Amino acid sequence: MSNLQWYVYSIGFIFFILGIFFYYQKIKADLTESQKTFRHRFMYFFLVLALLCVIYSWL
Repeated sequence: MSNLQWYVYSIGFIFFILGIFFYYQKIKADLTESQKTFRHRFMYFFLVLALLCVIYSWL
């Protein structure tokens, strides 16, 4: 694994942690629908970025 692949993999791991963070923020009970939608979108955004980073690091 080259240095670039290692950095991309590490960034993907950070994106994954951020996606999990937004997931746990989304399941709180006292949120409005707009807050849930915002956190839902950011959760999927970071999880997709994490997946793309991990796929790129395998190439």
